[in-house]
Amino acid sequence: MPQIKFKYDIGKDAWSWVLIAKDKNLWGLDWKDEVGHIPKNLLSQVLKASFTDAEEIIREYLQSDRKCKYKDLIIKEEMRSLEIAWKMVEQQYWQALEKMTGKPIFSEEFNCFWTTGYMCPYNEKENWFMVSLWRSLPDSITTICHEIMHLQFLHYYRNYLKKNGLNMKQSDNLKEALTILLNEPEFDAVILSEDRGYPKHQELRNKLRQSWRENRNFQRLVKEAILEIKTNES
Repeated sequence: MPQIKFKYDIGKDAWSWVLIAKDKNLWGLDWKDEVGHIPKNLLSQVLKASFTDAEEIIREYLQSDRKCKYKDLIIKEEMRSLEIAWKMVEQQYWQALEKMTGKPIFSEEFNCFWTTGYMCPYNEKENWFMVSLWRSLPDSITTICHEIMHLQFLHYYRNYLKKNGLNMKQSDNLKEALTILLNEPEFDAVILSEDRGYPKHQELRNKLRQSWRENRNFQRLVKEAILEIKTNES
């Protein structure tokens, strides 16, 4: 059975802050809300600096935070609690995801890192993702399911989407929209906190949900979604 290793890495935490700060295209979310944890003077420095320099600026800020030791203790406790909660549902999740996608889980190990930011990015190439310190335990379980569904989908379908005419932006839209399936009965034993998705994807999400309920065939669903995206974004 696949395993998740729960970790905190200040470098990856800094990376996540900079990534969100420098990307104002958040699929309909208000960028100002998502960078609300970054002091204005610090945000100004980050926006003016290169990505690498900005990472170092944030790292130094996190290391010098007067609440750093306390925050570390809280992260360790949150990590312990989430790991215990995940162990209760992990088998049901892996089975449900495999059954839904019709594919085995592509990796035996995933890494879950904490971020002290608000958003939870992932790294497709290195096979890791993030959960936020500020989210509730049920929200973090949903985040884990959401991010691993991304990684599973992209592993098996990234090239397929490209061959069928979707560009990177369109593929990302589909990847995000598909997580509405986490709200279906297949995941009732795992998820308490609804996967809400991004404002920009709501129309597509609703269409995918309806299609899934009619057929419950993932390959067919992806084909229909590709056609829908190409038709509406052409």
